[in-house]
Amino acid sequence: MNSRNHTTSPYCLLPDMKEIYETADENTLDPEQEAQFLEEKTNSPNGIEIVAIVDGRVVGTAGIEAVGTKHKVRHRAEFGISVLKEYWGLGLGKALTRACIECAREAGYVQLELNVVAENKRAVTMYQNLGFIEFGRNPKGFNSRMSGYQEVVCMLLTL
Repeated sequence: MNSRNHTTSPYCLLPDMKEIYETADENTLDPEQEAQFLEEKTNSPNGIEIVAIVDGRVVGTAGIEAVGTKHKVRHRAEFGISVLKEYWGLGLGKALTRACIECAREAGYVQLELNVVAENKRAVTMYQNLGFIEFGRNPKGFNSRMSGYQEVVCMLLTL
């Protein structure tokens, strides 16, 4: 895995990222919305979007963003990740997660949070191995158009 610094234009990744986002049930951003999203991440002092590139192809993405701006929640960040299924098991998810953990620490967050579908045992185990702990479950946390209601495991990592 290598990284690119998009100092001139982060939007050159849009065609590659479309494939990743199309695999997610609820991601319906059009190219203009995706460009705006990347612009906001590029200019954010405490949010980030990282991509995994294999042989010039974007195969994964992960990011963090603030839970909120009010004093009572600004110490918390949310984490999200997506890796193309054909690249599972290669360590890309772990590498992206570790990079986001480090970015969250550098941004001054105290707590990193995520939601993961309970059936995704591999991901739950990976997060536990990285120090995340389960703090709750929501039996109908996700309502996928493809799978219906799915139980969500709520996890957090103290930074």
